[in-house]
Amino acid sequence: MNRITSPDKSGRLLSLDILRGITIAGMIMVNNPGSWSYAYAPLKHAHWHGLTPTDLVFPFFMFIMGVSTFLSLRKFNFEPSRAAVWKIVRRTFLIFVMGLALGWFGQ
Repeated sequence: MNRITSPDKSGRLLSLDILRGITIAGMIMVNNPGSWSYAYAPLKHAHWHGLTPTDLVFPFFMFIMGVSTFLSLRKFNFEPSRAAVWKIVRRTFLIFVMGLALGWFGQ
């Protein structure tokens, strides 16, 4: 096997899981700086020109989503079979319900 997998041999790509964890930690740091009036400068977005680590969180997240989608749909040969569509609809529904629940409990 040419890729590094988790110790439980689940077939997950360990490097992608690590990048996902680092990106989520970055999201938490960027969205919860403690006090917005005393936020650490690299944790703020660049005003117009420039780049800060904060501006890299979303592109990394989009990269992770693209790789994950490729790996997930590769099992179905990238064709819209009944199983593939059902997996997409089910996952969409679950994420939507979790978002509603988090929004409801967070208020």
